[in-house]
Amino acid sequence: MTRTSTSITAEEIENTFERCPHCGTYAVQITDSHYCDSRFTSNLTDAERDQRIAGDPYPADETVAIVDQFVGDAFAYHELDADNDPHCTLQTDNPLAYCTRTEAQDDQYAPCQLCQRLREKREADQ
Repeated sequence: MTRTSTSITAEEIENTFERCPHCGTYAVQITDSHYCDSRFTSNLTDAERDQRIAGDPYPADETVAIVDQFVGDAFAYHELDADNDPHCTLQTDNPLAYCTRTEAQDDQYAPCQLCQRLREKREADQ
C-alpha cells in the first residue's frame, strides 16, 4: 500500500516528532539529533536593538553571518574571523547566511555582543 503525504495523521506526526521548546525546531524523537542553546532567545526591545545597531563601530560593507532560518526570537549577526567562522561559539543546527552588515541591520539584526567583545580583544592583542 502506498501512502500519500496527505494521509499522515496528526497523531502520527506527534508520535514521531517533537518540537524543541527553545527554538521551535522539529526533530525525530528517537534520534537525539537536535541540539540548540536557549541563549538564542532575545529579550531586546526595538529601542535596544536600534541602539545596538546604531552603536556598531565596524564597516557597513563588511560581511557578517546570520542564522539562515528563524530561530526563536534571535536576531543577531555575527562577526567573522579570517576563515569566515563567527568569533563567538555559535552552535546551531541551521546553516549560516552571509550578508553585509548593512543588509543584516536593515533586516533588524543587531550585533552579537560576544562577537564584538572577542573581535575587540583580538584586534587589541595584535
